[in-house]
Parts: sequence; structure tokens; C-alpha cells
Amino acid sequence: MKITVFGANGAIGRIVTGYALRNGDIVTAYVRKADSLDSNADNLKVITGDLLNRPLIEKAVKDSDVVISTLGPDMDISRKNKGTPIADGHEEIINAMEKTGKKRFITLATPTIRSDDDVKSFCTVVPPLMAKILFPNAYRDMKKAEALIKKSSLDWTVVRMINPNATHKDSGYNISTGGAHAKMAVSRENVGLFIYNTAMDKSYIRKMPIVFNK
Repeated sequence: MKITVFGANGAIGRIVTGYALRNGDIVTAYVRKADSLDSNADNLKVITGDLLNRPLIEKAVKDSDVVISTLGPDMDISRKNKGTPIADGHEEIINAMEKTGKKRFITLATPTIRSDDDVKSFCTVVPPLMAKILFPNAYRDMKKAEALIKKSSLDWTVVRMINPNATHKDSGYNISTGGAHAKMAVSRENVGLFIYNTAMDKSYIRKMPIVFNK
């Protein structure tokens, strides 16, 4: 499988990239700094660029079977509008995929992005409300990304997470697609594993599962 990972040098991006490389997939890692990945794997190609570099983004996705974004917004409490860099990057990725005829897109988010399958529960109501109050820039960024993803023609999956700082205990993960109760924490390792597993699974196309520790 050929996979492109945006944000491959981030905490979760490194985990996804590691799973793919160990499984023998061909990985294109799109990063902002050339020396931010320390892998010398033969099946890794690194492209350095920002999220508004349309030609490089098209180059990164044009040969891929699956495109994955592990990009996340800046979680600061500033009330000053800092724009929507993650949503703007998503727009470029989506446009590049549509232009090059690519379909499968998996991206990372929080329950601020709402699923049509959501039912009212603590995990679907409280985190978005807290984000709107405490992290207005991140909230705006995620809501803009939500609109872009939903109107796209891609076979997308939005992997949602809450508090990805839980200790990893190799006990596995569970997911909720709307109705089931979800715990309020998950390890980065489980998020990365679920994202990678989803790349090979069509069960969650145009779905927004919440992943959490067992």
C-alpha cells in the first residue's frame, strides 16, 4: 500500500508512519522541516513543504492509495483570531486529491467536528462546548475543516479523539460511531494504531468514529 502522511513528524504522525513502514508500505511523509524524521527506511520518502504549497501537496498525493492527515490545531487560549491554518491545509489536500483522482482520506479531529450519526451524550456535547469556550481559535479551525470535509467528494474518515494523553497499557481500543458511550481519554499509540488499521478498512468511509482506550 502507498500512503501519504501529513504531519508525519508529529506525535501521532510518527506512530502511524512507524506502523506503515514496519508493515512494508511505501510512505510519503509530508513535513515542514527536512530533518524532523530520523528514519532511513528504504520505503520512506520525505517531502518538505508548508500546507499551502499546492504543487508539492499534489506531488505528495498523486501516487498514493491512502492519504492521512494527523495535523491538529494550536490549542492555545488566545482570544485573538489567528486564522484557520489546519482547515486551510485540509482545503489544499482535498483539492489536490480531487484534482489527481484520489479518494481515500483519513484525518484526525476532536468531537468539535460533528457527525450526522452523533447522539447527545457527554462525549459528543461537552468537549465541543469546552473547546468553543476555552480554545476559540482551535474551534474555528475545526469547524471550517468540518465543512470542507463534508462537502468533498472523497471517501473520508474523521478519526475523533478526546484527551490523547492517557497512558498506553496495550489493552487495545474501542470506538463509538455515535450511540455507544465513549471514555474521555485515549493513548496516542491507540489513535495511531486505529488510524493505520482504518487505512486498510472501508467500514468507516464517511464516518466519524471516536476512538478511546478500553
